[in-house]
Amino acid sequence: MPTSRAARLTEIDLLRFVAAAAVLAFHFVELKAWGGVEFAGLRKVSVLGVYGVQLFFMISGFVILMSVWGRTAGEFAVSRVARLYPAYWLSVGVLGVPALTGLYGPGLKPWEILANLTMVQQGLRIPDLGVVYWTLWAELRFYLLIGLFALVGVTYRRCVIFLSAWLFLALTATATKSALLEFLFMPWCAHYFIAGMALYLVHRFGSSAVPWALVGFCWILAVVRAVTEGGVRVREYVGQAAGPYLIIGVLTAIFVTMGLLALGRLAWLRRRPALATLGALTYPLYLLHHPVGALLVAPLAPLLPKGVVLAVAVTAALLVAHTVSRWFEPWAMGRLRTALTASLAAIRRENEIPEDGTRMIELPSKVRA
Repeated sequence: MPTSRAARLTEIDLLRFVAAAAVLAFHFVELKAWGGVEFAGLRKVSVLGVYGVQLFFMISGFVILMSVWGRTAGEFAVSRVARLYPAYWLSVGVLGVPALTGLYGPGLKPWEILANLTMVQQGLRIPDLGVVYWTLWAELRFYLLIGLFALVGVTYRRCVIFLSAWLFLALTATATKSALLEFLFMPWCAHYFIAGMALYLVHRFGSSAVPWALVGFCWILAVVRAVTEGGVRVREYVGQAAGPYLIIGVLTAIFVTMGLLALGRLAWLRRRPALATLGALTYPLYLLHHPVGALLVAPLAPLLPKGVVLAVAVTAALLVAHTVSRWFEPWAMGRLRTALTASLAAIRRENEIPEDGTRMIELPSKVRA
């Protein structure tokens, strides 16, 4: 039986925060602002934070399918734009000043920073201002695929067809080395989105062989690609012999955890409403942690013990993220969602535009009489 959408899955909020914390740990230990090789022992663990992105992609597949179910493509687009852009625009604005002064970033020109406001700067072949912005470009393409899928209506049967077709096209892109297919179907990360969506089918409709087969196939693809094409940094820090097995273990843990989520085995976490707060600050933490850390570590590292500086940077990043999620995002998201919803309603009022293309003007009642 389908599960109710009324209950908030706060266990997802916890997993989101874990993914963001993993990425933060990796970036903070790797900061160039330390001025040299620091935290050699910690790096053996923090380097695994690179796979926080893969966890994010699986969560995104699960959550996006849940959010688009029963919605039109327009409603889905409004919800995604209102969710993604306010905190993103704020992060671009915050990074713009230090980027222009040379304190942070890849040294972008003013117009390149302006292009970053669109979130499609990679499509313009302009560098990302923030180190995590590249993942948003993948998310946007995923949203586009889901938006097109929503045009025909989302059902269980169509989901299975959609996921199978996407998986085949992603493999075709790899086999043919087609730049166009690679751009459209993202073979390097498609299996994470697909696995997350298949697990949502399990969550909503119960276990079935086909969704689990898709998840298993995606797990194999994830392991093979990570071990053969990535994982160089992991092998460097933990050793060539242990590296591949550690990578396999981390990815397996991600898939197993998401499987437990789909089966409802993590539902006991819903009794902890504080997890919703962690989930709310995840996105601004993801966007802003790196610049906060880089700008703090550079002046403090020569003055204080490295552990103290690291603790200060982590605390500052959490406080900034909480401030943005508590005070800025609700206001900005509400205004943007209202404006987009009104615009969508206006677009749908086709009866206000006659077939001859002229716009109807509502006249006062006395004139009409």
